[in-house]
Amino acid sequence: MRIPILWVMLLTVVVIGGAWAFGVHKKDFLTPPSDSQLDAIRVKVVSTIAHQNAVPKSEPPPTLVIAPVEPIVIEEPKKEIDLGNLTDPLDLKLYAERATEGSAHLIELAMALEEKGHFNRALLAWERVIDLTRPDGEQSAAAFAAIRRIHPTLPSWNSDPTKAIAITLHAGTGKSMAKTLKPVIAEIATELSNASSGILSFSIKVAAGKTDLTANGPTPVALWLAGPSKDLRTTEVLSFTVDSEEELRQDILGTIFQLMRGYLNQTTTFTTPAALASDEPPLEALSYRFTRLCWQEFGTSLNLPLQKQPLKPKNP
Repeated sequence: MRIPILWVMLLTVVVIGGAWAFGVHKKDFLTPPSDSQLDAIRVKVVSTIAHQNAVPKSEPPPTLVIAPVEPIVIEEPKKEIDLGNLTDPLDLKLYAERATEGSAHLIELAMALEEKGHFNRALLAWERVIDLTRPDGEQSAAAFAAIRRIHPTLPSWNSDPTKAIAITLHAGTGKSMAKTLKPVIAEIATELSNASSGILSFSIKVAAGKTDLTANGPTPVALWLAGPSKDLRTTEVLSFTVDSEEELRQDILGTIFQLMRGYLNQTTTFTTPAALASDEPPLEALSYRFTRLCWQEFGTSLNLPLQKQPLKPKNP
């Protein structure tokens, strides 16, 4: 759509007139400004320039907080334990000289030997933990567990019966009980030889009274261990009463454990095993709580003459 020329001319006049009326009308372009006006203009210009050139005030740098750094601890590589000469012949007293270094040292030695496949030597090191040191509860448990694990996998220490140390298991009881006691104690003698790893050979002597010791009630049985002849050493005598034939075997084994424990405590410096727990199988305790060195020392001691029996050194 085209706008008529008259409207265009009219709008042009209106725009020019409006601009003049509002922008130029009443403006004096000929009269010079007064001194006060010039001063005001100068002040305004200077303040504007100063504001534009002003350096912005810098903020203080943020405080650097350095967190404490944990010191770096460089651990020295653990020194490998000395396994000794692995070609030396085995001996039941092996590693006894290391007992002064404590239970932890012997446990570390035993574990290292076991890891490298030297099970015979590892078992000897584990045995030194329980017979020549004073292990705590955790160390004792570790040693007993290792002995139970390794011992059955190895052959008996002594496989030649002619080289075994002879020991006699004595029993005394009433006439009737002797017949019941004899086959049980004969079987136990074989089990004790096995428990000692063939180091000891047990024979039995059952002394039966001419009459029964008691007409009614439990029958007393006395037990002791000794060398094969009368002039050799002997343990103390312990007795118990037989309430039932079913408990006879466990009573005999438990009493033998007490006899051996008491004798070693009195005549050697070995660490004394703890007393039997109420639910502990006595044959298992005889097999694992006494080391093979203990069995050897026990048998050797009972084969010495009575007058040469030494006493265990007393602590000052």
